[in-house]
Amino acid sequence: MKKLQRIDLYFISLISAGLASIILRTHALLTSFNSESMHFDDKTAIFFANGIVIYLIIVFMSYLFLGEKENDFIARNDNAASFIPAGIVCTALLFMGVSNLCFGFNNFYTGILRTLIIVSAVLAFLSVGSFFLSIFLEKKENGFKAMFSLSTVFFLAVYAAMLFFNKSQPTNAPNKLVDQMAYVSAALFFLFESRIPLGRAKWRPYVAFGLIATLLTAYSAIPSLIFFAFNGYTVSDSLIESVLSLALSFFIFFKVLQTKWLTKNTESFATKSIVMMARMREDELENQRKLAHAHDNNNYDEKDDTEDASNYTFDIPYVDSSSDTTSEDASIDLSQSE
Repeated sequence: MKKLQRIDLYFISLISAGLASIILRTHALLTSFNSESMHFDDKTAIFFANGIVIYLIIVFMSYLFLGEKENDFIARNDNAASFIPAGIVCTALLFMGVSNLCFGFNNFYTGILRTLIIVSAVLAFLSVGSFFLSIFLEKKENGFKAMFSLSTVFFLAVYAAMLFFNKSQPTNAPNKLVDQMAYVSAALFFLFESRIPLGRAKWRPYVAFGLIATLLTAYSAIPSLIFFAFNGYTVSDSLIESVLSLALSFFIFFKVLQTKWLTKNTESFATKSIVMMARMREDELENQRKLAHAHDNNNYDEKDDTEDASNYTFDIPYVDSSSDTTSEDASIDLSQSE
């Protein structure tokens, strides 16, 4: 029987205790939620549900100190488990972007809330690029992926701020607070996600905040969608928000799950140095070839060409295959070429 990894215990806690908290919050919404005050008449079930979530957040934060995935692990991009959730997130982001643009450019909202709605719409469209690149671009280190991942971070942060300034629900409404925490935790996860394409991954906070974001987005979305199915209206800001939260939950879960198969970066310092020197040498040789090619294409007079060529030499490095060592640069007299 295969030995459990330490991270498996965190996944077991996420699935078991997280499912219990979702069931309790769903029960509280269906039985004791007051749509007029936006609070719960009977706080027993929601109290235990929130208590489980707080306990799990503390447990997941312990991964920052107890996690087994060090920073010298490297990511693998051959797992397509997150492709379908990424497609769902793209679709939800497109709908949210269009919806926020429509609301932002009418007179229904004013002031800072209107500004946040418009900014979130623009960032939603940019964030679509991040999830498309995660599907179609397999290159590990890529600046475009990092840039679009940062747009997702800004979108989630701006959307959380938009929920705060939206007075359709009281500031201390329980469902509103849950939605805000879900989007803030997702923003923290994508902040560390954006480091991976730059080759600067920090796996412990990546996993810790990924587990927290998976929990909170699912805790926010699933009970809200079930409540909508039974009552015809949502306790979140919008139905699209709940769908986006659910898609984010699945996407982040599969991304964190892939860390179980991270591979150890076994390159030594000497190996990295040799590779770097080889690349520098290749760049030097390429520059010399470009200079030689540029010289050949110059349109000088035939007389000037002859005079210049008689005194012009340039160095071409070569490798002596019989001795595996680099010999001294050889000088070639161009006057002998004609």
